[in-house]
Amino acid sequence: MPAKSKYQAQDVIDAAFQIVRTHGVEKCSARAIAGEMKSSTMPIYSCIKSMKELEEAIVKKAIDLLIQYQIQERTGISVLDMGIGYILFAKNEKQLFRMLFFTEAAQKDMDLSKRMRDYAISVSMDKLDKFSPLDELSYKQKMDILYKMWTFNHGIAVMLNNAIIEDLSEDQIIRILMDTGLYIMTGVRDRDELYKQDVVRELFNRAGLNREHS
Repeated sequence: MPAKSKYQAQDVIDAAFQIVRTHGVEKCSARAIAGEMKSSTMPIYSCIKSMKELEEAIVKKAIDLLIQYQIQERTGISVLDMGIGYILFAKNEKQLFRMLFFTEAAQKDMDLSKRMRDYAISVSMDKLDKFSPLDELSYKQKMDILYKMWTFNHGIAVMLNNAIIEDLSEDQIIRILMDTGLYIMTGVRDRDELYKQDVVRELFNRAGLNREHS
């Protein structure tokens, strides 16, 4: 009777995750995992059914870490904390962020993209619904705020992740998002009145835009 392996599936997943986290998903091979575990490749194939299964486990572990970043209380405003957590994840966990959003596998895995999008929209809308300063706004207005904040947050996250802009401290990120969130929420709430102003109408006319479709 062969000796029972001292390794479990979770050991393989943890080793693979550490490689991806440190060096990137393209460096995660059976040989690299074995090196991380200080073993041969045999435990990998005996503990894991397929590389696809391993890939899914790594992605799940990365998503779980992203969620932990997003639910951590930093400002006491949960919907703002989610955005801050998302950006900090991109800043601190560069390789995991790239795996989830920019690798070829992520681009092809439409199910992963849909799950990430559905999760973000569902949780964020739940936070917005419970944010009392926005009680007067309609669902459509809240979705408008959510879309604009998501676009801004993702842009900051991508630029920080790729060092396109100078590094920002957590305090700087909080201040930027608080300011931007305030501008967006105020803009959505007061937009109809603002667009009645002559100076705003003139801006739309110069840009050749139809106010009714903005």
